[in-house]
Amino acid sequence: MSSAVMIVAAAVSVPFIAILLHKARKHRKPYRKKVISIFTRFPSPGVTKTRLIPCLGEEGASYAQRRMTEHILERMKKYCRHHDDTDIAVWYNGSTEDNMRYWLIPKSGGDNFMYFFQQPSGGLGEKLREAALSGFRGNREYVVIIGSDIPGLEPGVMEEAFDALGGGTEMVLGQAEDGGYFLVGFSKAAVHKIGAVFDGIDWGTEKVFQQQCAKAKELDINLKILNTKLSDVDTEEDLSVLEGALQIHRQSLTDRKWSVIVPTMNEEENIIRTLQTVCQNCSSEARIQEIIVCDGGSKDNTVQKVKDFSQRVSVPVKVTHSQPGRGFQLKHGVEGATGDFLLFLHSDTHLPSNFDVAAESCLKRPGNVGGSFAWSVDTDRSDGWFFNLEMRILKYFTNRRIQNHELPFGDNAMFTTRHVYDQIGGFQEVYLLEDVLLVEGLWKVGHIGIAEGEPVITSARRWRKWGLFRITGLNRLILFAHYLGVSTETLALWYYGDKLRVVMAANKKNA
Repeated sequence: MSSAVMIVAAAVSVPFIAILLHKARKHRKPYRKKVISIFTRFPSPGVTKTRLIPCLGEEGASYAQRRMTEHILERMKKYCRHHDDTDIAVWYNGSTEDNMRYWLIPKSGGDNFMYFFQQPSGGLGEKLREAALSGFRGNREYVVIIGSDIPGLEPGVMEEAFDALGGGTEMVLGQAEDGGYFLVGFSKAAVHKIGAVFDGIDWGTEKVFQQQCAKAKELDINLKILNTKLSDVDTEEDLSVLEGALQIHRQSLTDRKWSVIVPTMNEEENIIRTLQTVCQNCSSEARIQEIIVCDGGSKDNTVQKVKDFSQRVSVPVKVTHSQPGRGFQLKHGVEGATGDFLLFLHSDTHLPSNFDVAAESCLKRPGNVGGSFAWSVDTDRSDGWFFNLEMRILKYFTNRRIQNHELPFGDNAMFTTRHVYDQIGGFQEVYLLEDVLLVEGLWKVGHIGIAEGEPVITSARRWRKWGLFRITGLNRLILFAHYLGVSTETLALWYYGDKLRVVMAANKKNA
């Protein structure tokens, strides 16, 4: 090879290698000298928080455990995002790592500082010992262990604990109100004493904190007691701590009801049948807190028909008004909702039997922050064999999208909890893709499940009028453009055309 060729090759390869090295450094995991180990249990009814079962029931106690774990983990994540030298180790019991990951790592991807470990067999002392020693095996300098049932624990407490350990303290303890402790931490200087520090403790008694302090003194460990004193949640007397920290009422743990929100615009032909399916197909009308019909300015008899219907049923039916556009209408409708569960129903979609039971069961799976139903469409023989074939194909691929990609659309009757809805900011005030934007918000905090059982049934009127290829093709184009970053306002103008320009102008005039 000639010298000229070698020089050219070097000139080309050196910048290329430099770019690769830069990218490797950029994506290289930073050295983390601290770890927060969180002890928790998979929230299975009947085996989780058993001392709360007498007052909350098995499902309520399990839900309390789920909410407390999610609450404390989010606070510790907040700490780690401001301290890139800290990992989180989740020490779990009662399930598999796959289930734990589904529960605590959202679909859109989790943080790269979280790890999962099965709690070892044995008593609490053995578990704490293994968690502490395991942290130092990763060449870390400080390990802090906490429980998941301390809803009052703030990131500032972790600051205090790690500052103490970094300042020369070998061990820190956070005293609990019941005589135990909610936090224990060590510096690497104490690693050779951890093997004996948990011996001889009467776990589960009021003596735990004093015995642990005495043990540290016996082993000549430099101990600091944190200034903060907190309560864990184990019994009915502790529920006020949970209610205050999580802003949740006890009734929301045991008797949660549904608000069904239906946006309408000139739907006099469909709305009554849709509302009837809500009332007739729920397991009990007592489970429905309310039906909220949010109208976007119908010019037909939609609103009056809804008002007349409300006089004939025992379920509360409310009519609200907002500017047109499903995003605007749904957001406005939710603002007046009081249920713990929220179900968003299109006015031409009918719910299946016992929809409330199926939807709640879907949301009970740890990790599911939202859900939808399987989907079908109301065709019959009069539509012709080719149209029926098209609809069967559409149904197949729609349900595959929901099942495999966690991507339901509005006509799949999406649902979530009020807690999660508020957490992600709810619906955006847009004219199009309000359902996709909500899904993307849900992906950031968890997963979207699919309710078992019968599907919802949506009117085939759009496909009868415009055809499968035009409707489905336009939907795919809109979705693709959204992922490329085209604004929802531009996409809405593509979809609705000039009639939307008139609506938008009127909305701006009335604003």
